[in-house]
Parts: sequence; structure tokens; C-alpha cells
Amino acid sequence: MSSDTTTALRAEFADGRRRFGAEQALARLTQRLESHAASVWIACAHDVTATAEEPASLRWLHDAALRWPQEVELRYCLAMGLWNHGEPEAAERVLHQLLNASPGHAAAADLLAKVLRNKGQLGAAAQLVYERIRRGPFGVDELLRGVDFIRHCQRHALAAQLCDEALGNRPHDASLHAQAGLLALELGRFDAARAHLLEAIERGVDANVWFVFGALAFAQKYTRADHPDFELFARHLRTPGLSALAQASLTFALAKAHDDVGDATQASALWRVANAQMRTLRPWSATRFDRQIDALQRAAATPALGAAPIVPIFVVGLPRSGTTLAAVSLGRLPGVRDRGELPHVDFIAQRLSDAQRHDREALHEAAQLYYRHVRQDDAPAHYYIDKTPTNFLRLDLIASLFPQAHVVHCRRNRRDTALSLYAQQFAHADGDFSYAFDDIAAFAAGHDRLMQHWQRSLPLPIHTLAYEDMVRDPHTAIARLRERIGIGGDDVPSPESVDGVIGSSSLWQAKQPVYTASLQRWRRYAPHLPELEALFPDCTL
Repeated sequence: MSSDTTTALRAEFADGRRRFGAEQALARLTQRLESHAASVWIACAHDVTATAEEPASLRWLHDAALRWPQEVELRYCLAMGLWNHGEPEAAERVLHQLLNASPGHAAAADLLAKVLRNKGQLGAAAQLVYERIRRGPFGVDELLRGVDFIRHCQRHALAAQLCDEALGNRPHDASLHAQAGLLALELGRFDAARAHLLEAIERGVDANVWFVFGALAFAQKYTRADHPDFELFARHLRTPGLSALAQASLTFALAKAHDDVGDATQASALWRVANAQMRTLRPWSATRFDRQIDALQRAAATPALGAAPIVPIFVVGLPRSGTTLAAVSLGRLPGVRDRGELPHVDFIAQRLSDAQRHDREALHEAAQLYYRHVRQDDAPAHYYIDKTPTNFLRLDLIASLFPQAHVVHCRRNRRDTALSLYAQQFAHADGDFSYAFDDIAAFAAGHDRLMQHWQRSLPLPIHTLAYEDMVRDPHTAIARLRERIGIGGDDVPSPESVDGVIGSSSLWQAKQPVYTASLQRWRRYAPHLPELEALFPDCTL
């Protein structure tokens, strides 16, 4: 059968579906395929898979897989159709059977990994992709996609292991070194991170794709102004062809180095340049945010579900207000698991319609989705921490979905918070307000207004935690918070340093012993950044 004939059949099916609907188009397709080989059925099955929202399409895929029981690709198309049709359990069964027969089917392994991840079995999903990639051989792009999948399953150590193994075969690949460096940084392996990042730079990694310079700056605290990284950052800033985003990243990196060594004059000047670049690239609207806060305050209350066996702890507040320190300190307590920053509450909020927010069945389904992803498939715990600072915008939804939840509201001296925000480049759009002091002030005012509203109107227990208390006397601060939440036990581990992954810009600080050097840090910058005194009160609460 020529490729022209196959193309014609596929085009005929697409046209028939538009004109007559899926039922008739599929019946005609079956008739036309009667005399053709399995390869033609497979080619058409991929098109049918894309229409699997139609029950008739799913039936056709079942029939095709039964007609050609030895054709693995038809079973893969059936699994894909089941997945697209919203039948993940059935898709998983088909995929397991397929992979038992053909363990090297890469697309089936990837689809099964997605199914497992969707069920919250992140460890199993990550392991599956790891094993598939190890069997190889694969190109660097596919390998990096696999590493990224494993990383998003929060299995950073496994992703780093895969990178290291791949570098054994590709020791000179700049992109692999860049990825290995970023993973090592998130894991707190600063020496390894620095070695990989420098190797990536030496081998000409694309700075418009891999923001290795910003990562390199966070791999250590600089103690002398003649450190070679200063010249490295300055030299690469002059590289032709750098995107505006890459230039901003490099400028933030150089500013961080100057800040580390106490050069407030140069750090301030560089921050002004970098933030101006980011404002152009990612403008933020204070007016739109103010309307969002107004709408949240006007929204009608929604029904609350019953309590579940696990207790989520949502650590919220302005970014850079101590949320990471609070989460990782609580996460070291027995019976508590810190999941870092999770996107799922925002994902749910964006997909629930106004009507569904008052539909207990829809709310229950949303809550179960969250529970699967916070529970995952590692050792169980009773308390699970979600440290997404901007969940303060979703506390009404959280109160509906998780009435047993606790909220830890982190507060910090507003001038120190504003300075820390201004000194960062944020990967996510949630941080776009941080590139101008007046926008930071507007965001902070909206945050304060909304939190006051939630404290008056929601039944959730909201525990205020001052950053200053955390760094001055961490043992007492955590002991008091533990008691208020109701976490059992007597001993409170001293948060001298943090194990595990830190997925925020607090990478270096969170891995060090708790220190007080960041208190009243704004004073050193007041002569250079007068907005700190003009726009923000010098208070914590």
C-alpha cells in the first residue's frame, strides 16, 4: 500500500467526520480498510485516537486492537484513546499489558508515566522514565525531556543521577552540564553545582536557553571582590546576541555578587538596570491586581467538604517573607512532609467554574486530585506542607476543599521584604510585581487587605509567624507553631540547616545555619534605594 493511498484514507476520514459525524465516518473507514494490511490500520488509528472524545472512536480503537492482537502499536493507540477519553485506569491496564510484551516501547512507557503522575504516583512515574531513558540510546533533547519530567515529579536526586550517568557517555555536552548544575543547586550540592555550571559555560552553553550565570551566583556566597566570577559575569554581559532576559539574568547575578561582598552602591545600580529590563519584558498591572482583590472579597462563600485523614498545611505570605524557612523547619518534624511549592491549588482554581464551586461533587473531585498529588507514593505522613506563597489568593477555595487545613501566614519587616524581592529574578509570572518598588507596595497592600478579610471571614485557623522570631529563636518559634497546629511529640529539631530540595530563590540561605544577618538589611541600602523608606513602613506586622 502506497503512502499516497494511506494519506487519502486519512483525509477521507477527516472529511467524513466533518460532514457526517464520527459514527458514519468510522463505519466507512472500516469498510475501506477491510482489504488493507495492519500498517494502514495503524496509520489511521493515530488519527482516530485524536478524536477519542467520541465514544464511537473509542469503540473503533477497541475493535482494531482485537482484529490485530499482535500489533503493539494498535494497543498503544487504544491506550492513548482511553487516556484522552478520561479513562486512565483502563489506559493503565492496556499499557501494562503492552509493556509486558514490548518493554522497549518508548511512547507507551511515556504515556504510562503520565498516567501514573496524574494518579499521584510520582515516584513510580519518575522511576519508569528513568529506566526507559537508561535503556537508550536517545538523543540529548529526549534525555533532557526525561530529566525534566523526573524533576517535575519532585524526584530531583533521581534526575541528577540520570544526568550524571548520561555525562559518562557525553562528558562534553554543555546542556547536560547545565541541567546537572541546576539540579545539584536545588539539592544543595553547591560544589557539584558550581563545577557543572562552569563546565557548561566553558563549553559554550546557550545563555539564552540556560540561565546558568544566575544559578552560578546562587551556588555560593562571595566573600571577596576579586573573585573570578565578577569578571566572568561582566565579560559575558558584553556577549553579542544575548536576549534581554539573559542580560537581566546576568545583571542580577553580578548584583548578587556585589551584594555578597557588601558593595551596596554597585549592587543597587545593577538592580535598577536589571529590574528595568524585567519591567519591559514582564509588565505588571497594579490596577488589575486590585480588581482581583476586590472580586475575592465580594465572592460568595462556598460549601465546605468533610475532613480527610491527612492535614494540609499551607504556608503563605509575600514571597521572600520567610515561607521557605517556615516550611522546611516544620518539615523536619516527625509526621510532617514538606512538598515545597505545588501548583495544584491554582490549577484547580482556574478550572472550577462558579457553578462548580458550589457543587459538592466537583469540589470533592478537586480535593481528591490535590490529595493524590500531595500524598504521592512515598512513605505516608499525617501533615503535608504546601509552601506556595501566593496561595493566600486562594484561601477561600482552600477552606472549601480542606476544612481541616492549617494556614501559616509568614510576615517580615516590609522594607527587608521589598529589598529581597527587588534583588531577585523570578522564573514564574507570579513574581512579575517585584521589578518596581511601587508595584511591590501595591501588591503588599493588596495582600494585607485580603489576609485581613480572610481572617475575619474564613473558619480556617491562620497562624501568623514572624520571620524575625524565626531567625532570632527558631526553636521557640517552631515549638509554638507546632503546638498551635497540634503536631504531636515533644522534641523540636533545631533548624540548623535544611535537607532535601529547595525550589525557590532561597537556595543558599536555606541550606545554611539560621542566621540574623538579614534582619534590618534594608538600612545598608537606604541611601541608594530611597523608595524603601518612602513606600514601606519599618515594621513586621
